[in-house]
Amino acid sequence: MPATVDDLRGLHDLHRRVKALRDRLESGPKTLAARLRGLETRRAALEAARTALKQRKSDVQRQELTVQSQRTRCDDLRVKLNSVKKNEEYKAIMNEIAMINKDVNSKEEAILELMQGVETAAAELAAQEAEVAKFSEGVEALRQEIESKAEGQRAQLKELEAAITESEAVVPADDRERYRRSVRGKGDDAFAAVDRHTRACEGCNQVNTLQDLSELMNAERLVFCKTCGRIMYLVED
Repeated sequence: MPATVDDLRGLHDLHRRVKALRDRLESGPKTLAARLRGLETRRAALEAARTALKQRKSDVQRQELTVQSQRTRCDDLRVKLNSVKKNEEYKAIMNEIAMINKDVNSKEEAILELMQGVETAAAELAAQEAEVAKFSEGVEALRQEIESKAEGQRAQLKELEAAITESEAVVPADDRERYRRSVRGKGDDAFAAVDRHTRACEGCNQVNTLQDLSELMNAERLVFCKTCGRIMYLVED
């Protein structure tokens, strides 16, 4: 039995639905992959922030050890003063103690700034860790949602493909091979509606001849657009 306008319109609709389902099945993993890349970037930045904070703390400890060493040196020098007999040597030791104390004061100010930087960095790190944890939870939720929907979508796709196979029985035997090649190459874009008044193929806007329009109305065989090769059918009035 020849393919009627309704048959072709229905076939086109089935192919469109299959295309939409396949797009959704493909877009989910792509979206998830992009989110996972974003998560890895955030985790790398988080690890860098942890390393930077660790370095700041190490700098504070190193400066504190230096100050402690200098204070010990001052204590040793003060003890030495008790045994000094020459005035010049006494003055030299006092000058050295003064210079060490001045350097200690400078280092203590630097240590204070470093400690304030550590506190700020620690707070920022905590916020960053919370943000990454929240993003990670979102990625996991997305993964579960995609997997949950995919099962139903694959079942629906199987049903639609079966419906297409059944509907293709109306394609005339002489046109079947060309039909299959066209659908295999273009998918849902293998079809194009034609307005009976403008006679234009919606795929390429080429105006069909009256003879083409007559063949479309008779629906005795498939009519392919002479310009774009799409399978044509009349739009529903």
